[in-house]
Amino acid sequence: MQKPDFNRIVEKIQNEIKLVSSTLKDKGTNRFGRAILVALCVPLAAYQLVYAPSKKKLYNLDGEIKTAQTRAQNVDTYSELKTRLNMAYAQLPLPKDRANWLGDTVKEALRSQGIVASGFAPPTEEETNGVVVQDLNITMDVKFSDLMGFLARVEATKPMLLVTHLEMTKKVEQIGRNEVTCGLRTIILTERF
Repeated sequence: MQKPDFNRIVEKIQNEIKLVSSTLKDKGTNRFGRAILVALCVPLAAYQLVYAPSKKKLYNLDGEIKTAQTRAQNVDTYSELKTRLNMAYAQLPLPKDRANWLGDTVKEALRSQGIVASGFAPPTEEETNGVVVQDLNITMDVKFSDLMGFLARVEATKPMLLVTHLEMTKKVEQIGRNEVTCGLRTIILTERF
């Protein structure tokens, strides 16, 4: 393959420039004014009408492609986190059930095991930053087997109900009976994401 001779190319360009300048001197610039004006306006018009809009569209499309790529990368993470959040929400009581859910659920668990509570205080609640924590303390005189059934029922409750503490004292005068104090808790989200 032959290398191009740059000296020869430069010489040809110089000859062309000399030809154009001598023709302009001989004929005058007035004769070529319109042609020069058209020669300058056509590339400018082509740039403004063809290249500039295409460049703007290309820039916008690049931005949309980058946004779509970012979304595609994050969609799996978002879906997984959304699923986990919905599972957590399913474990908690609804805000509309805030007034009676804890008390009614504990009463139903006691009733189903045939337990009569000797002390049943109304639930207390503490609210901070859209989270309501409800606590309930009950006292009962119960057989151990009934207590285990009650605790199993409470822990299987959906939405979630937690046993926060349990104190059991064996009754000496009544064989097989126990004095039990039990603390129960639930969490209600008043603001959900």
